[in-house]
Amino acid sequence: MSHKLPKPLFQYEYLGQNMEYSLAQFYTIDRPQLKTLLALGTLEPMWLILCDFMNERRRAWRLAPAFVFIAASELVVWCLPVDQFRQWLFYTLRQAFLLWCIGYAVFRYATSRSEVEKARMRRQEPVLIAAAVLCLCIIIEDVAMILVFDSSVFAAAALLPLYISERNFSENILLLAFSFFTLRAASDTLRLRFKEPPAADAPDTQTYVDELLPAFCERYNLTARERVIVEQVLQGKDNQNIASSLQLALGTVKAHVHNILKKTGVSTRQELTQLFWKG
Repeated sequence: MSHKLPKPLFQYEYLGQNMEYSLAQFYTIDRPQLKTLLALGTLEPMWLILCDFMNERRRAWRLAPAFVFIAASELVVWCLPVDQFRQWLFYTLRQAFLLWCIGYAVFRYATSRSEVEKARMRRQEPVLIAAAVLCLCIIIEDVAMILVFDSSVFAAAALLPLYISERNFSENILLLAFSFFTLRAASDTLRLRFKEPPAADAPDTQTYVDELLPAFCERYNLTARERVIVEQVLQGKDNQNIASSLQLALGTVKAHVHNILKKTGVSTRQELTQLFWKG
């Protein structure tokens, strides 16, 4: 049985006018591979940002969720019959990816033995809470529109239900929220991640140094003395100035700087500065 249903708005609205549109087509997934890649283009960068924040450097660990997401999406498309559940599961894989990111962050927080790292993670708590709440809203909205609502009533109903079914408003809000947090973080990073030492009157520089330095030193097992040296390096001082400022021998400062570079895995003071402001 087929009905002359209006095609979804903004989707072939001109080409599909007055064409027969079967109810079975309502649950088809148009261009699934393209939609999978577009979703991955949003989700994988979020995961990589989280990995950087958690200092997760294993390449396999950073790439595995992307491959699992692609494989799961392909399995859903090719192995399940065209029905409501297939359509719902295909789109819910996006939320599964997000929930994986949130769950990983919570796991790292719960298993961390460092109070410094935990305090650093707690500063991102609003982002995680907002993501978790909106992710739940997306799932609820998809369940309601795909699994609960009966598409057979759309032929006689107004256009609004069909319009809503083609859009997930919670997902749109989530993307806007992520955009806001990302732009705010990028603004702070671009303002503070300098290759040259900051100006002496830079407003928030010392505040950010005080905030980030404890976690940075703990992550790379820097000693109390090395922490002081790092702070001096971030101010743009050379070895001689550091030695004079701390009343240390020049050779001692050189040895400390060498150890700091070795522990952090960088080769130059400039790379050390960039690594620090990376957070």
